[in-house]
Amino acid sequence: MEAADVDKESGPGAAVFDRSDRGGAPLEVDCVTVHGGEGEDETAVRLQQATLTLAAGEWLTVVGVNGSGKSTLSRLLAGLMPESMSGVVRRGFAGDGVSPIVLQQPRAQLFGETPREEVVFALEWRGVPAERISDVTEEALHRAGLAALADEPWERLSGGQQQMAAFAAATAYPSPLLVMDEATSMLDEDNRDVVMTRARELHADGTAVVWVTQRLDELGPDDRVVAVGEGRIIYDGRGREFLYGSADGDSGSVSGQADSGAIGPGTVGRLEAGAGGGEEVSDGGVWPLSPCLRAGLRLSYLMELALELRRLGKLRDPLPVTEREWQIVWGNAGK
Repeated sequence: MEAADVDKESGPGAAVFDRSDRGGAPLEVDCVTVHGGEGEDETAVRLQQATLTLAAGEWLTVVGVNGSGKSTLSRLLAGLMPESMSGVVRRGFAGDGVSPIVLQQPRAQLFGETPREEVVFALEWRGVPAERISDVTEEALHRAGLAALADEPWERLSGGQQQMAAFAAATAYPSPLLVMDEATSMLDEDNRDVVMTRARELHADGTAVVWVTQRLDELGPDDRVVAVGEGRIIYDGRGREFLYGSADGDSGSVSGQADSGAIGPGTVGRLEAGAGGGEEVSDGGVWPLSPCLRAGLRLSYLMELALELRRLGKLRDPLPVTEREWQIVWGNAGK
C-alpha cells in the first residue's frame, strides 16, 4: 500500500483511513470509535467500537432513533473522516475520494448557487467527460422535478426542493457507492417515491447503497438492516426479522447493547416483570421483543397487528411487510 493512499493520525489509538482502490474488495469499518465533533463535548461518544463490512453492490439500510449514531456511521462509510476517530476504515471497492452522499439537511452540502450549478459541480468533481455533462445534468434535473427551477437560487427554493437538488447531484451518474442519509426527510410522498426508485435502479445496476432512515416503511423484508443505538451497532440482519423477530427467537445478530431496555412507544402487549426489556407476554405465551422495538423504534399499526395475530396463532411466519404481502394475507383470510 502506498503511503499516499492512507490517512493517519499520530498518537495512541490513531485512526487509519485506507482510501486505496481495491477493486471488488469490501468496504470495512474495523473497531472504529468517534468522539464529539466541533461544538460538542469532546468526550461524548458518537460511535463506539463499530465493526461493519459492506460488499460491492450491496444494499444496506441503517436505522436508529435521533442521536443514535447512524448519521456518523453513514458519513464514515461515505469517506468523510471525523476529526476525532480511532480504528481502521478500508475503503475497498469505494476507492479514493468521498462517495456521493445526500444529507438530511441539504444546505450543509450544497456548493453551487443553483440546482444546475450543483449538478454540474458534482459531475465535474467526479470526472465525468465534459461533453456529457450538459445532457446528464438536464436528465438529472428532469428526474428530480427541477427542470423549471434549475437556475433559481436556494433562497427561492423550499427545503424539499433543496433536498431534491442534492439528490439530483448525487444520483446523476453511477458510482460504486451511494449514501442516502435520511434523504427523504423533507419530501412529500411523490418525491420520496422518486428518490427511492432511483436508488433502487442504481442498486440494480451494481451500485452499493447505504440507506439511512427512521421510516420503517422504507425497509424491504430481505434488505440487510443495521440498527445503531447509543453509538453501537446493535443489530445486523434481515429487514423482516428486524421488524418482527421470529417465533423461534432467531432475530439476526443482536449485540448485548440491545438488552438495555429501550422500548419504543408502539410496543404491543406488556413487558414481563424482570424480563429486562427483552420479552413480551400475551395469553399465547412469552415472545422475544423484536429487534426494532428493542432499538427504540415504533412499529406501524399494521406491523403491530401482525405481531398480535401471530401471538393469537392466527398468522404464521413469515409475517407480512410489503403492501403486496398484506394483500395476500387479506386474500387468504377471505377464503
